[in-house]
Amino acid sequence: MNAKKLIALFLSLAFLVGTAGLAVAQEKKTDKPAAKAKTAEGTVKSVSDTSLVVEGKDKKEWTFAFTGKVAESAKKLKAGDAVKISYTEDGGKMMASKVTMARMEKKAANPCAAKK
Repeated sequence: MNAKKLIALFLSLAFLVGTAGLAVAQEKKTDKPAAKAKTAEGTVKSVSDTSLVVEGKDKKEWTFAFTGKVAESAKKLKAGDAVKISYTEDGGKMMASKVTMARMEKKAANPCAAKK
């Protein structure tokens, strides 16, 4: 009878140590927060197979890296196209997650003429 209790105690202890180890391992995986998605709009300056250079309204240029489906849609872009980009930053590198054509607002030469 003593041997059975000792074996049951040993197995229970092994189970508890194993589950505690799994809980600690799970906590370590979630320590790094997920990157927050951002957006940018501007005009395409250049496009390559892996990156896109965009100039914003303030004449500042950004370079976005991309892969996969984003690369497929970027093939259709050319210099001068207006785009809206969803991206995340990781280690100073901006990774585009979505690139779409943006509508450029055309301002009328005479603001009163637009109302007629």
